[in-house]
Amino acid sequence: MTKKVMVIAKEDLRETLGAKAFYGSVGIVIFVMVAIVAGLGGNISALIEQGTSPAEVALAIQTLMGTTAFTLSLIIMLLFCMYTNAYTLIMEKVKRSIESLLCTPLSLRQIWLGKTLAISLPSIVLGLLFTFGGIAGINQFFVVPELGHFIMPGAAPLLAILVVVPSIVFFFASLIIALQLIIANIRWISAALIGLVVAVMFGLSPPILKFGSASWSIVFISLGVAAALALVTIFLSRLVTKERIVLSSKG
Repeated sequence: MTKKVMVIAKEDLRETLGAKAFYGSVGIVIFVMVAIVAGLGGNISALIEQGTSPAEVALAIQTLMGTTAFTLSLIIMLLFCMYTNAYTLIMEKVKRSIESLLCTPLSLRQIWLGKTLAISLPSIVLGLLFTFGGIAGINQFFVVPELGHFIMPGAAPLLAILVVVPSIVFFFASLIIALQLIIANIRWISAALIGLVVAVMFGLSPPILKFGSASWSIVFISLGVAAALALVTIFLSRLVTKERIVLSSKG
């Protein structure tokens, strides 16, 4: 089963890497990352100028770093999900290639999982690279010159970035695939995507998470969002049938 799933994932990844939209999304992500990092640099400079003790400044910067790194990882991964491969199945339906894929020995679950991995894996990998690249840049240009040492986000934000956010992105990508499989109208799919992004970003916004130097709400609330997406995915799995897919491709 794993080999069959990876065959689908590799084929879709090959198409993604050859598409101009992928490199356009990279440019957008770089712009977003630079803007966020620059904004954080200004906040760090303001903290240092307040004249509090180095220990208090370091603690405040670590909290701010955790907030920014978590938000950055979530935004970047969701952006890649939306821009790199968000409408793969729509194009396959238009070209009728999805019907040929359904005639293969592959099960619907294998097709669904393979295409989910093709969206989520590059989004997660690139999201982590950009996030930790941003952390390194913040330290290099703003923290180390002032404090003389490197500051990393706390344990809770790091756990959320490395484990929970990728889980959210995986289930988000799974929902994207499910919607494309059973819905014919691309406008409805676009509306659903925007609604999902708004819901996830609102549920994980700083005022709700209440970031703090020792707060683990970032992990627990993020797990709740991942669980909610997983439940919606399980519900939609009952609606994903070959008949629905074929009918939606003719709609």
